[in-house]
Amino acid sequence: MEGASEHAKLNEEMWDLRADTWCDRRFSYLGWTQRKLFSLLELGEGTRLLDLGCGTGWAVRFAASSANWRGEFYGIDISSRMIEKAQAGVADHKNVHFRKANAEKLPFDNAFFDIVICCNSFHHYFSPSNVLSEVYRVLRPNGKFYVLDITADGIPTRILDWLAKKREPAHVKFYSTREFRKFFGEAGLQYLTSKPIVLSAKVHITQKQLDAATQSSS
Repeated sequence: MEGASEHAKLNEEMWDLRADTWCDRRFSYLGWTQRKLFSLLELGEGTRLLDLGCGTGWAVRFAASSANWRGEFYGIDISSRMIEKAQAGVADHKNVHFRKANAEKLPFDNAFFDIVICCNSFHHYFSPSNVLSEVYRVLRPNGKFYVLDITADGIPTRILDWLAKKREPAHVKFYSTREFRKFFGEAGLQYLTSKPIVLSAKVHITQKQLDAATQSSS
């Protein structure tokens, strides 16, 4: 699909340019909201976690350290430069991995992850349904998907969405809670709850539903 490939190229070029000046997320708005997200995760030793749109990898490293570096922790990003910076920070940790990939085509086996997170990047995805189909595929049964993003439930955020589209060609849309629920339901992900973080930012929490065959055999 020509539109999808052009959009992916826009995103890759934009984030490659930003990689060298991307701030340490620990001391930024993004880092603060990510810490709020991590307070909601059920991280334990042995967890397999994936971060979509991982940037320079701060959230993946934070997750690994929170689980005492026991488990498998992955980040993917469409930007080669972001991945290069992320990999440079984990040379001593063999269970932390970063790969250049598009969230619409994840390079992982079925039912591989316990947790998938997406921090402040869902609004950049050309096809949310394709991304969620992939998330569903790589999550194990009962695995959870957490989306942290600006949520357009009011007029101010809809205006912000309009401005973002004018300023940033790679921006697709800030979605409402109702739209998130619809996307997740269509992908087979059970919508559990949402948690307000700050202003219009929310974490939307979903879970992979067991299919009928799995339920009957359990």
